[in-house]
Amino acid sequence: MATITLNLELHSNNRVTNGLYEVEHLWACDEGFAIYPRGGFRDGILAAIDVDAGRYDSEGDAYIVSLLQILPGDLISSEVAE
Repeated sequence: MATITLNLELHSNNRVTNGLYEVEHLWACDEGFAIYPRGGFRDGILAAIDVDAGRYDSEGDAYIVSLLQILPGDLISSEVAE
């Protein structure tokens, strides 16, 4: 299985943090993720995880939503790390 590292931006809520802790073995850095203020009512989360390149290529963000067991609206953006 070929892996790639994805940089994710997510809304900060219990569902997202629980999902990230469930895939702790996929974290691309020791810190796991960072919570930052986005302004307004919601904070954001930045995370980097190593995922299956083939599945991400074929399924896109649906793969991330399924992997983390979050709602599609929880995912703000995803991009392949360079």
